[in-house]
Amino acid sequence: MMVDGIDAAGSAVRRRNGPIGVVIAGGGLRATSVLRLLTEVEDLRVVGVFDSSLNAPAMRLAEDLGIFVTTESDDLAQIEGLDLILDLSEDPAISRGLSGLSIPGVDVITGSGAELVWDLLVAKKRSEEQEKIFVELQVAYDKIRSHERKLQASKEALERANAELENRLAEIFFTHEFFKALTVFSSVDDVASLVVDGANGILGAEISCVYLFDQETWTLRLRACQGRPDEWFREVVPVSETILGAAFRDGFTQQADVPQGSELARWVVEPEEIRSQTAVPLRAGDSILGVLAVAWTTYRELDVAERDRLQVIANQSSLTLQNALLHEELERLSVTDRLTDLYNHGYLLQRLEEELGRAARFGHRLSVIMMDIDDFKQFNDTYGHPRGDQVLKAVSGIIRQNLREIDVAARYGGEEFVIVLPETDAEGALRVAERIRQTMEAYEIEVDHGGARDRRTVSLGVATYPVHGQTVARLVDAADRAMYEAKRQGKNKAVLAR
Repeated sequence: MMVDGIDAAGSAVRRRNGPIGVVIAGGGLRATSVLRLLTEVEDLRVVGVFDSSLNAPAMRLAEDLGIFVTTESDDLAQIEGLDLILDLSEDPAISRGLSGLSIPGVDVITGSGAELVWDLLVAKKRSEEQEKIFVELQVAYDKIRSHERKLQASKEALERANAELENRLAEIFFTHEFFKALTVFSSVDDVASLVVDGANGILGAEISCVYLFDQETWTLRLRACQGRPDEWFREVVPVSETILGAAFRDGFTQQADVPQGSELARWVVEPEEIRSQTAVPLRAGDSILGVLAVAWTTYRELDVAERDRLQVIANQSSLTLQNALLHEELERLSVTDRLTDLYNHGYLLQRLEEELGRAARFGHRLSVIMMDIDDFKQFNDTYGHPRGDQVLKAVSGIIRQNLREIDVAARYGGEEFVIVLPETDAEGALRVAERIRQTMEAYEIEVDHGGARDRRTVSLGVATYPVHGQTVARLVDAADRAMYEAKRQGKNKAVLAR
């Protein structure tokens, strides 16, 4: 039945429940396009292509797709499952041949109906393409958003990594400078100050300090601090107390969360301010030189890497600190009289020259006391030199008890001693001399194992700059003459130079 419209397709649909079998008549480009489109439409099945030339594009495409092709219209009646013939030919002879064709149950769509099918298929194709494009765009948009999120995450991770790298490089630089500085510094104070500076710089400590071990008193003494003023720290801490003592005994000690009132925090005057604290011994071989402590007023727990860095600081610092302590001890011995532990003659003259120059610059008074133990040779002859050495040590101890930190005391030679009193006039120097004389007069010395005791007195001469002399030699000579005047007056006296 020849139909010029689309009702035939509707009747074909109503007759069949399965896919509609379609034959395309024509081999041109439009027929080729429809063939491609129909192969993608559900419920339609192209069962054949009919054209006068086997070389027509649609015919070749059909052969490639495994679809039956024919140049004879009579063959169409033999196609099984044929419901509809769609005339898309551009050859009038084919159209005429189809008009005379009569196959029961098969409709032929030609003219405007074929054009309508063409338009519908093209519109459907475009719609599908647009939908496909939309889906692709949506997928692309999702991928872009996902990529943006990944880029943002990567950017943040990169920024964190850069910040961490910068911090690490700064730490490496600071550590390098710290270790380089350790090789330069030689004094104990400089090394101790560098250690606390390194602890703050490398570990980010808020508070840091170095306490050195005093073997004579079995205490730890503050030598350097940072983060708080000196008076905020206890100057002397027994090795049995606080976190300093714990580190001295047990090694690395950490208290990440310090309880209120903790005894371990009492190495500072205000322990309630300490929230976190860590201490490590400064060890050189088998000897412990002191303790390095770091602290914060907020919660802080050192991780493994930070603990290792603190230990490296302590280890490297200990070697330099030991050298500095040895150097300090050698310097002390070079200027100290070993028996009395006072300064020796050479160092006395050097210091006296310095103090005299300072007094001249600032217009201050400066006094010198020359002191001699009365009848010391007779004492040595009676009781022996070991007992005489005890007297010398006793005198040096009494001298130290009566001096200020700025004063200088030295063993001048034999049983003679010299004391330099900066910023002290003659009257003040006489008071000091009298205190020493009275203390020595009352001091008893055990002279044998039976408990016998003896007393030694001292004679003292006082001279003051610029009244009695304006050079070291004249000032010492004036004090010396005053001392011999005390001897002539009966000994056990303090006399001012004239």
